Amino acid sequence: MKKVRTNTYSIFVSFLAAVMILTGLFASPAQAEAASATRQKITLASGYVSATELYIIDSGKPGPVVMIVGGVHGNEKAGYQAAGKYSNLQIKKGKLLVLPQANKRAVNANRRAAVGGSDLNRSFPQSSKGNASTNIARDIYKTVKDNKVDWLMDMHEGFDYYKNPKTSSVGQTLIYYPSTAMTPMARQIVNNLNKKITKSNQKFTLLKYPVKGSLTRSSAQFLKVNAFIFETSQKQTLKTRVNQQCQAADTLLKQLGMI
Repeated sequence: MKKVRTNTYSIFVSFLAAVMILTGLFASPAQAEAASATRQKITLASGYVSATELYIIDSGKPGPVVMIVGGVHGNEKAGYQAAGKYSNLQIKKGKLLVLPQANKRAVNANRRAAVGGSDLNRSFPQSSKGNASTNIARDIYKTVKDNKVDWLMDMHEGFDYYKNPKTSSVGQTLIYYPSTAMTPMARQIVNNLNKKITKSNQKFTLLKYPVKGSLTRSSAQFLKVNAFIFETSQKQTLKTRVNQQCQAADTLLKQLGMI
């Protein structure tokens, strides 16, 4: 009788082991992808007063490398609030880098630039052999270069709905550096946003060539990144501006098959 029980137990253990092996062999693709996907948070300009967090979301599958940046100007709330929404995003392929508060000191002070600091959007290289002028700008630029970023969206805000010669505001605008891939993508993003805007003077427009010294201009011109600045108007509610920034980012990511 004892021998029968021992044999039954051995058969059960063998069966259980076989089930576990087969479960591993026939795991669903979704389970395999989830296991290979990673998310990490690192600190740029570590040890300096300009230190800030960068989130790297890797799907574990081949695909584009996209970077979303907010808070280059600390008083442009919609940019850094919208960017922050992407720090936990699940993507289907490729890699997503999210820098919600590029100029964290300026964000905390609610100022365009930190007290005693310079305009971060003029601090990046202005020539192929040039260097960034601040610690945080150097680390951001190095991040773009080291990760071989393919697409970069820099979230900003302006005062007016349209380019107003009486102010420095460029209005509701997508400012891009032309390339074979960037030009049609810019049109797609703007067209998508404008479908929901009825007033013609509030529609988004396209402008070429971001200002020299900006992250977008330097990344596009010297690192061959498809890069653009997206500007919303501060005349709207904060909720509307954040939603527009997210709609633009979602259009980019959907067109690339990442969400």
